Amino acid sequence: MFSTLNLSVDEAQYWRWSTEFDWGYYSKPPMIAWIIGLSTSIFGHDEWAIRLLAPFLHATTGTFLFLAGRRLWSEKEGFFAAAIYLTMPGVWLSSTIISTDAALLMFWSAGLYALTRLRDQQNLTNAALLGIAIGLGFLSKYAMVYFLIGLALALLFDQASRRALLSPRGAVTALAAGLILTPHALWSLGNGFKTIGHTADNANWGGDMFNPDEFFTFFFDQFGVFGPVSFGLLVTFFILFALSRTQLHSDTRARLLLGFVLPPLLIILVQAFLSRAHANWAATAYPAAAILIGAWAVHGSGRLRAILMTGIGFNLLLGFFYLGALVAPPAVVNEAGLANGFKRVRAWPETIERVNAIATEMGATSIIVDEREIWHGLDYYGRDGVIDIPLRSWQIAGVPQSFSEETPISDSDAENALVLNFRPSHLERLRGDFDTFEETGELVIDLGGGKERRFTLFRASGFDPAPRDGNE
Repeated sequence: MFSTLNLSVDEAQYWRWSTEFDWGYYSKPPMIAWIIGLSTSIFGHDEWAIRLLAPFLHATTGTFLFLAGRRLWSEKEGFFAAAIYLTMPGVWLSSTIISTDAALLMFWSAGLYALTRLRDQQNLTNAALLGIAIGLGFLSKYAMVYFLIGLALALLFDQASRRALLSPRGAVTALAAGLILTPHALWSLGNGFKTIGHTADNANWGGDMFNPDEFFTFFFDQFGVFGPVSFGLLVTFFILFALSRTQLHSDTRARLLLGFVLPPLLIILVQAFLSRAHANWAATAYPAAAILIGAWAVHGSGRLRAILMTGIGFNLLLGFFYLGALVAPPAVVNEAGLANGFKRVRAWPETIERVNAIATEMGATSIIVDEREIWHGLDYYGRDGVIDIPLRSWQIAGVPQSFSEETPISDSDAENALVLNFRPSHLERLRGDFDTFEETGELVIDLGGGKERRFTLFRASGFDPAPRDGNE
């Protein structure tokens, strides 16, 4: 609410989806759009309203982890689990934006809690709650598939889970999850499985398959996601557990949790080595990791607990520093040398004002851009009639490669189009797709701290895209 930052490209995309209810969207399942739609239907479409529910989702996650830790061990373990999770640097960041991870982690943690209940009280209600959590998790993000791997490992290594799930109760869990997922599955079938296809495309296995630098980048990024001390403790626990040198080595509850921690981390480490991986792609490892490290601290030495408390305190300091940067005037952030980290979420209203003035002056029939980030920024900040001509995104490959490119450029759009060229590498191909393509100037938006949003401007007409060779 007090942030000076504009929406990011992904937030603006999710907001656009939220304006029209559906069972799925171009690159994500529907939950993120539903959450934003719920908030904006009550509070309107300002940035703060779009992001409003994010901290509440994480707070709910922390609550589920407390309950799961308490049921597995005691209130002490539950307290540490919630404290570790809620002070994670990744959670501080994710609480100030709206993202698919916030919903995914909430339902993931709800699933963990439901599983702990089902182990102790093997009834149909708990089985159904587990299935509901799994179904809603998949509607949030397909990374919920790692939860199924965790369940499979629980069946192998945890007798209580086997008794609970290899029974009619397991069928109830599967049925509940299936009922929730059926509408989305039907939507996917009717839309060519494009959401699944986009998820597969993110793996990016078409290039060099040997990338140790990406492996180490992802690994060290995890210190910034889970926390420097917390992730260090987690790695230490893995080593000591493998060497049978922790109090929890023979504890089936620890083995249960490891089944939900190791698969996401190991799979994404392999993905990073083969191609690339964003720092948050293994986020689902950390709810169970928070419980595990909390339990280790409670059952370990006073020195271990002191190290953990130091880590939690350090995470708090990092979080308050981040919040300070978030609400600080841009000049202060620039002086601190942080402008590069915020450049994509600055000066969109100013960009809209300048672009709209240029389009009006030239009598443009449309605005055409060559980058999804630009399209989504103009789309959100040009809402409510601020931009009253079509906004189109040029297809570099001749087919849609992002949501912004789904609406093709029509003949009427291209009668007298204002083209904003953001990527110089696109210019030659972009020019070749129009009959006339006349440079009219340049637009530079100051983002502060020496950063700019720079466009080369063109007046274009006669859209006639050149054939693509199918490999672009």
